[in-house]
Amino acid sequence: MTGPAHEMEEVIGDVRDIAAGWFARQRSGEMTPQDRAALRAWLEEDPAHRIAYLSVRRAWGGSALLRADPQVLEIRQYWSRHRARRSLSRIAAGLAAAVLLSSAGLVSWRVVTGPHPLVDAAYRTAVGRQSTIKLPDGSEVTLNTDSVLRTRADKDRRLVYLERGQAFFKVAHDASHPFVVAAAGRTVTAIGTAFDVRVDNGAFSVTLVEGKVRVEAPVQAKATGQGPQRAVNFQATEMTAGSRLVATAQAPWRVMPANVVVDTSWTRDILIFDNQPLSAVAAELNRYSDKKIVVDSRIMSTPISGTFRPGDIDSFVRTIQAYRLARAGEDTPEAVQLRAY
Repeated sequence: MTGPAHEMEEVIGDVRDIAAGWFARQRSGEMTPQDRAALRAWLEEDPAHRIAYLSVRRAWGGSALLRADPQVLEIRQYWSRHRARRSLSRIAAGLAAAVLLSSAGLVSWRVVTGPHPLVDAAYRTAVGRQSTIKLPDGSEVTLNTDSVLRTRADKDRRLVYLERGQAFFKVAHDASHPFVVAAAGRTVTAIGTAFDVRVDNGAFSVTLVEGKVRVEAPVQAKATGQGPQRAVNFQATEMTAGSRLVATAQAPWRVMPANVVVDTSWTRDILIFDNQPLSAVAAELNRYSDKKIVVDSRIMSTPISGTFRPGDIDSFVRTIQAYRLARAGEDTPEAVQLRAY
């Protein structure tokens, strides 16, 4: 089957799989407060999510006979033999995903036998565009404006290269295959977590939303006058949720508390600014538009707070003028001038 109907079936299948995963996690008794909040947010995001979750819950509640089926018992015995290598939550996830009842009362079997490795692939977004990618291992990547990302096949690791721009990663848990993002000469290693990586004009940043990651970079030996310098070791930092790492070529990296709501606001198609200089706000908005804001040097430090739509330059300019923070000068399809009163 081809065309829109087939695409809709694939979307419905993905939603059911996610719902089954959430239900299994809930039944495992291992949900954290953050997990429960994430589940509530997912259920509220789309009516289809609630329908899929209720369908899985009803299917499981009414499937006592099915759980005694010899095929299901065989699956349980398989996982029991491998319990030393697999957590209870993954066992529950496997069983919940295996037992899904369709609206017609049919049984759909989905037995997970191992991770799906990444493949050699490339993804890019144009200026002002975003794209969400589901990787073969189950991880999800949201690419921001004007970004380039590559994945590479590797049997031991899940390798991703962010060559330009910004990406938000929701990493599928797989302790035996670390998820490694290489960007700006540094690596960010995770197992199962959510984080934002940005490469912009020589600057590099990581905002960690949940879980833990390890950031590494080669460190050059000090000059000795005895030949070329070589990377002799690595600088490394373990980040915890709610922190942000910032590095440039000219300065060592710094780790500081993060406002993850602000730092990841672009994934919700908004940009939040809290007392930021007008020059920095304009530079951020310019990332999303071919039409650029040019700021008069006399008002570059004017503090700006507010929420704006990425790429909506004209609306931003109108707002700035309404509050008499600046006035619009020359306005062309390529650029608009912001000048002091």
